[in-house]
Order: sequence, then structure tokens, then C-alpha cells
Amino acid sequence: MSSQLLDRNVIVLGGMNVGKSTAIQRFLGNEFMDKYKPTVKDTHNKKLNLNDVEYNLTITDTAGQDETSLLDTSFVGSADVYVIVFSLSFRKSFEVAKVIRDKILDISGIETIAMVLVGNKSDLKADRQVSFAEAQALAQSYGCPYVETSAKENLNIKDVFISSVKIANRARGVGEDAEDADGSDKPMCILM
Repeated sequence: MSSQLLDRNVIVLGGMNVGKSTAIQRFLGNEFMDKYKPTVKDTHNKKLNLNDVEYNLTITDTAGQDETSLLDTSFVGSADVYVIVFSLSFRKSFEVAKVIRDKILDISGIETIAMVLVGNKSDLKADRQVSFAEAQALAQSYGCPYVETSAKENLNIKDVFISSVKIANRARGVGEDAEDADGSDKPMCILM
């Protein structure tokens, strides 16, 4: 194992009640919170070993957004990667995810961002309002990966953060992940 420690800043954004905080808590301490508690802004740190490199992740959990919410401009440009989360059981949150990405691009004045798109609450199969194909197509149009998660079932939660590190590395042009973090030549994004 390498003694190298690399910092990566991950900012988690999404609509209200999509499970951002719950997914983060599941990743940090394998805990599931069943009650909704609105978040203003929380910052967490966790070490993650990937390919014998130790990463210090700073994970910022943000307040839920809607179409009219002002995006905190301190988030823009301070992230190595944005994790944008929507709920598979609430179509409007999928639309809000698109708005959040557009706001980041507008504020930053750039055309692409390092991003992961995440569809959360995959355990609510009977309530599903966004298909895998539709979300995957959106991610492909953004040039980023798409991950479906369930914080309740702890499904693919760690994969989101592993993908985040790979995307951040690729955006920085460092490490083996710089060449092919998702198996494509496209820029990467992850929505959660």
C-alpha cells in the first residue's frame, strides 16, 4: 500500500428528499436513516483506498434544490467531482437534476464538469417514475456514468464514491484512472 494520500472534494447535490444525506451516511458509517431531516450543509471526511492509493474524501452534503433555488456559488469550482442525485420514485427530482447541472455550467462558464449521475431509491420498484434507459440516456448525453443506488439496501453506494474518485482523477489527468475511468473516451459525470 502506498503512503501517498490524495485529497478529493466531492459535492453531492440534488432535489429535496432524494436521499443525499442517507446515501452519504450509509457510505460513512453503514447507517440507514429512515426519517427525513432537511440538510443545510454538512461536510464529512472519509479515507478510501483505491488501487493502493489512499484518498481523503471531503464530501459536502448540500441542501435540497428545486428549479428556483439559488445554487450556492461556493460549490462551483470547488469540487473535483459533482455527484448529482435524483429519486427514481419522483420524476420532478430528475428534472431538478438537469437544472442543477445547467446552473453549475452557467455559473462556472465552462462546457463540461466532472460529474456522476445517481438515481437513488431503486428499492421502491412499484413507485418508479424514471426508467433506467431514460436516466442512462441522459448520462450518456452528459458524457458521464450513471449509477442506480438504494441507501436502504446499501446497493451501489460505495460504487458512487469510487466512481467519483476515478472521475476526479481523470479530470485531473492523473493515475491509471485518467485514461479510462468508465470505459469510454468521453468526459465523465455521475448523478446520484
